[in-house]
Amino acid sequence: MQIEKLPRQINPRRQNQRRSVKPRRRTPAKSSRLKYGNILSLTAAAIAIAWIVTIPFRSHRVAEPPIVSQPPTISPLPVQGTSNPPSNQSDRTFSYNVKIPPNQIYSQELQVIVDELVNIATSKKLPTASLSITLIDVSNSNAHTFAGYQNQTPRFPASVAKLFWMAGFYGALEKGLIQKDESSFTSDLKQMIQVSNNDAASRILDTITDTESGGELSGQKLQTWLKKRQQINAFFQAAGYEGIKLTTKNYPIYYLGQEGPKGRELQLRSNSPKPIRNQVTTDQAARLLYEIYTRQAVSPLASRKMAYLLTRDLNPKAWKNDPSNSIKGFLGESLPTKIYFGSKVGYTSGSRQEAAFIRTLDDRAIYILVIFADDPAYARNETIFPQMSRHVFERLNARGPK
Repeated sequence: MQIEKLPRQINPRRQNQRRSVKPRRRTPAKSSRLKYGNILSLTAAAIAIAWIVTIPFRSHRVAEPPIVSQPPTISPLPVQGTSNPPSNQSDRTFSYNVKIPPNQIYSQELQVIVDELVNIATSKKLPTASLSITLIDVSNSNAHTFAGYQNQTPRFPASVAKLFWMAGFYGALEKGLIQKDESSFTSDLKQMIQVSNNDAASRILDTITDTESGGELSGQKLQTWLKKRQQINAFFQAAGYEGIKLTTKNYPIYYLGQEGPKGRELQLRSNSPKPIRNQVTTDQAARLLYEIYTRQAVSPLASRKMAYLLTRDLNPKAWKNDPSNSIKGFLGESLPTKIYFGSKVGYTSGSRQEAAFIRTLDDRAIYILVIFADDPAYARNETIFPQMSRHVFERLNARGPK
């Protein structure tokens, strides 16, 4: 319905002149002036309080995963491009791109620190036969140094295996072996690395190797399935990761309804009193972290994506109320909050593991620390990893680059 607009009525001016009246200025009352003053004071106070309260949120930013420069004495290693043409799906052969292990220098000074960690474990009456440690100092751009304890002994990595599956995924993706878009796996990658979700890891491992869990197989079907699953071992072994084993899944896996391996997954483990388990050395875990943070792993872009997935927030507000956090009882718990920290933990009722990259904001300390402790005593002890981590941090931070 349209509303008719009426013309504005204009009153005609009167002919007679009216005497002008000087307007009186109203003086605001004293109480009114006080009222406005109070409002201004309260407003200023509110702004100040808001500024103070939001300081932690304004100053806290997600750290950019750092890049570690390789020493000039190390020749650049071959790195694959950021993309590859689609591969023939009948040929799923692919291998990790960094074929030569890092040329790092053994350091007696670092060895003293590693030996001190072993002594800490001994003082806590924890078994050292099941303990492995690798420490790499990358704070000096001219030379990267290392030391270790039983660092070439293969051990059960628990969920640290997911670090390798992540690299395998990006290797298969850039080889063209994964037909789905990368975005289809964003959630599973985050869940696998940041939450250590076994369901997500199961799907990622199946995607890499073109396999899936299921009932028992026999004959050629079993052999074909085993060969496909073992591709993840070959991927790293071809690049000098000798003896590494990464074929078995972590349990429980809820979408499969399995508390442990069944069917062909049990056949993979040989179904014997001493089943085949994943095996990784602390040197191998440290090497992969090193290659990620020097932007060599798979490709510079893939390395950057992996570093983002590994990045952890050490602020207690970010993790204390999260029951699935990977900080409590591990290497990051005892460290300052304002540093860069990237890691992947492993934990079972019979073991505790972690591979971590640490960098202070002033670059006084930049290092990789990997600890595998394959014994129930370490699983029960929630203070040993934080204590060891703090010891290394204080020693290297006090010393500075060397």
